[in-house]
Amino acid sequence: MSLRIIKKGIKHLSISDKKELIDYIKSSYSVFDEYSINVKACPECHSDYIVKNGTRKGIQKYICKDCKKNFNYKTNTVLSKVQKLNKWNEFVDDFTSLNIPSLKAMSKKLCISEQTAFNWRQKLLSAIAPKTNITFTEEAIEFDETWLRLSRKGRRNMGIEDPAVYRAWRKKQVGDSPYNVKVFFSSGRKSKKLDVHQSHTGRTSRKDMENYFIKDKFKDISVFSDAHVTYKSFFKANNIEHQTFIGKNHISFLNKEVHNQTANSLIRGFKYFVNEHMRGVSTKYLEHYIKWYQFIHESKLQMHKKDELKFNVTDEICDTIAKDKFGIELYRQSELSFIRFLKNNGRTNHGDCKHHYYANKMAA
Repeated sequence: MSLRIIKKGIKHLSISDKKELIDYIKSSYSVFDEYSINVKACPECHSDYIVKNGTRKGIQKYICKDCKKNFNYKTNTVLSKVQKLNKWNEFVDDFTSLNIPSLKAMSKKLCISEQTAFNWRQKLLSAIAPKTNITFTEEAIEFDETWLRLSRKGRRNMGIEDPAVYRAWRKKQVGDSPYNVKVFFSSGRKSKKLDVHQSHTGRTSRKDMENYFIKDKFKDISVFSDAHVTYKSFFKANNIEHQTFIGKNHISFLNKEVHNQTANSLIRGFKYFVNEHMRGVSTKYLEHYIKWYQFIHESKLQMHKKDELKFNVTDEICDTIAKDKFGIELYRQSELSFIRFLKNNGRTNHGDCKHHYYANKMAA
């Protein structure tokens, strides 16, 4: 039957039948289908001496004549091990529409397990992470920091004898406690860009500032922040223009332009996103949710730039995912990155992750 005849027949369908047809097409098509027949090189040795080697579940397989490896377009991407590609369109639609459903709601909507929904979320966030590098050049930025309690949510064997006592003790750990994670926020006044960075635990030091304010990221900037002694010392030593105000006032009474109220507003939004909407997240995945929050911020900015508004964002992100070669390593190494972060900040009681995905592929 030709497509012309099908289109003609659709005109005579009822509204309910058309909706059913749309759902059927969505369930039988994936934006990734076009990539299964468009592989140009081996993902292992990057040789272009490849030949087709049959299909499996409708996906074209290839073999490399140089390294003899079998592969398909999903190999070495976050799509590896994902079996229900036709559901990714809906999954990414929710992501791009800023709907942010719970894992339970996502599981029910897509007919997948909550664990699969969680893994998909982390894979997606890992894939877009390298694409959101922020730089500030020749502009004034508002700088501030916030803290989140160091969380080992979802982990086991943490040596906690009395959970009630432990929870009560945790509530007392505020501000510069070594059991809190510090997150830096920089907001550009001209560009409206937002950069969020998971930095360290405990009180902020000159070294922490040096690790964040690198020259490739910040060029010819001036900074508005509170009069934290470490901030003043660092910016003075590095000849960066720095204007301050009393922290509890959030604005200078001498010059109303000297404030970081935009950065503070974004911090409040981030803490609500993490602590209330997501009901707390493990520090292991905090960098992923930071990238998600930045994506939300950038999407809202795009909505106000009608001349630059991008359509088919879902297809664009799916295209990014299919071509990405770094996200899968970020996903695989998240456990080791978390342990490394704790060790670098003097913590050793990290417990054990209950999820053992890619356990045999994680590098030391």
